[in-house]
Amino acid sequence: MVQSVGLNTIHPMDTSRILMSLLSFVEQDGPKTELDHVIPLHVLRTLLSALHFRDVNTLKHSRRVALLGVGMASRLGWEEEDQRAIEIAALLHDIGKIGVPDHILHKPGKLALDETEYIAVFHRVTVELLQACHAHHDVIQIIAESHGIALHEQTEPTQGARILAVADAFDSLTNDQTFRKSFSKEKAFKMLEGQSGKQFDRNVVAALGRWLESDESQVLAENEAAEKSIQANAPVDEETRTHAWIIAQLFNYLYVLENLYQGFYVVNAENKVVIWNNGLARLTGHQAKDVIGRKWNRALLNGKTSRPQLDPMDECLSGGSPICHLFSYNDPEEGRRELDAQCIPIKNEAGIVHGAMEVLCTANESKQHHGQFRELKQAATRDALTGVCNRGELEAKLEAVFEQWQQDPANLFSVVFFDLDHFKAINDRLSHGVGDRVLIDVSRMVEDELYSGEVIGRYGGEEFVVVCPETDLDAAIERAERIRRLIMNARVADRNDLRVTASFGVAQVSAGDDCANLLKRADLALYDAKRSGRNRTCHRVPEEKSNAEKRTEKLGKDWIYTNEFVVCIASDLLHYKLNGFFHDCAAKIIKIQPEFMVYQSGSGGLFGGWGTTQDRQPVRISIEVKPIPGAVSVNPQMLIKTVAEPVGKPKQPEVFQTRAHRAVEELRSYLMGG
Repeated sequence: MVQSVGLNTIHPMDTSRILMSLLSFVEQDGPKTELDHVIPLHVLRTLLSALHFRDVNTLKHSRRVALLGVGMASRLGWEEEDQRAIEIAALLHDIGKIGVPDHILHKPGKLALDETEYIAVFHRVTVELLQACHAHHDVIQIIAESHGIALHEQTEPTQGARILAVADAFDSLTNDQTFRKSFSKEKAFKMLEGQSGKQFDRNVVAALGRWLESDESQVLAENEAAEKSIQANAPVDEETRTHAWIIAQLFNYLYVLENLYQGFYVVNAENKVVIWNNGLARLTGHQAKDVIGRKWNRALLNGKTSRPQLDPMDECLSGGSPICHLFSYNDPEEGRRELDAQCIPIKNEAGIVHGAMEVLCTANESKQHHGQFRELKQAATRDALTGVCNRGELEAKLEAVFEQWQQDPANLFSVVFFDLDHFKAINDRLSHGVGDRVLIDVSRMVEDELYSGEVIGRYGGEEFVVVCPETDLDAAIERAERIRRLIMNARVADRNDLRVTASFGVAQVSAGDDCANLLKRADLALYDAKRSGRNRTCHRVPEEKSNAEKRTEKLGKDWIYTNEFVVCIASDLLHYKLNGFFHDCAAKIIKIQPEFMVYQSGSGGLFGGWGTTQDRQPVRISIEVKPIPGAVSVNPQMLIKTVAEPVGKPKQPEVFQTRAHRAVEELRSYLMGG
């Protein structure tokens, strides 16, 4: 199987040659058999011979587990072809021990946690090696799940893995171990029965009981037949020793890859994927069973490279030189991320490229201390009280979404700004401890309600912001309303005497925006909701320059006075009251339209001078009337925007500002009166 790579030709640190020996598992042909659709027979024999050479007791254990597995599968009604899969899985489930040193493999005591994890890594390596050996996915899945390795998201392991787990446990209990003596078959079976429905599948244990009662189970005690079978199917000779040495090197090299890198994969000379490790499956969302044997392309990794014209992997295969580059991908939790990547050519003795491998790692994070790094990152990016994004991380997420929108302006996004109503009163009435509990409960409630890709962050105090990618204004308003109702109807802080509401402001990104003015627009919409009664959702859209802005540019801010306020009054009644105000204060009406009017209060001197009394200090006041945008309320509410400017030439800006303020206050008091 690996005859093209001899014992004396591989240096233990020669990456390319070790990987070349790995590809030889695929490239070397053997005689065709009925077993080939499960695993090529010559590959199976080579692996079992290597295990025999490494530790004959482990091979004997695997053989007995295979007999037990087939016996249980037959009692469970499995077809013969499926029984063959469980048999092969049982024979190969422990080949990872080829790479485990004796002091761990034969330790006369309980393994330490680090030693257990060390062996667990070799079980993961077994999966990768079997991928290269063209083993059927069902065989790989049974072995992986029996060792607790999830190849894809699912709640329960397959029945094949449950059969293998029972067979493995029963054989271990009924045979001497370095740390204890064996139990009788009856005692071992009782122990498994005691764990039925817990650690072991009840139906599988029952199937084991039925098989043990049959004459077929006597095969377990036929030691002479076992020796003959092993010598015939897994002989140890000089070629086997060479293969075992090379396979041990492969296991140890793949162990290094598993420990150092977030993910890796291997392609052969035809650019087909032969190994796709579980770490890479987690990164990309593409499972090994869907990738192995396919033509490789960068789309499989769901990312973009820094060299779009010629992919680094293609360049490595054609040029035969290692290449470092950056690999970017979408993390479901953290958004767009970048990893360091290295493409490594695989060459034979003549320097001919037979394939390549790409490894991915995080430059600023240790995989060995991933948990510690994650905790530090959480502390730096998460709000200490609520656990949602802090303001800095929120702004970074918003910037990332904004950059994606700039690349694709048709892909709109929105932000939702919300604030808990009367939060200070909660602190004052019930204590700051209850207030903190409210913030925690609300933030978690909202976080659970968000769609994939959406982010919530604490902006400050009781203010929160939700970033909604791929969401237009209407959808964002609906999202805000759903969250508002959720908060309003929820039991918060585990108290029955507390009702919490929130006000919401929504804004959609628009041409000419940056992150700051988008947030400001959402904040202003939130302010609209607060002023109009709270516990409601308002939105704002970009507007042309207001009259105030236009006049300010012309006259300067010292000679313009602006103000706005909300009145609860119907539109027709508002115009009636405005006409009454103009009459009562003897105002001069300059322009009057349904939503815009201009009047003058006071009259100046003959030459435009200003006097010392209000009636001799003329100001022109523009009034813009708008319904509250997006407000949800029983009473009609109108937003009044005023812009005042002097008529004539006041001596000082302060005199004008005082006069304008009083004039607008007279208007506000009149409209808000009964």
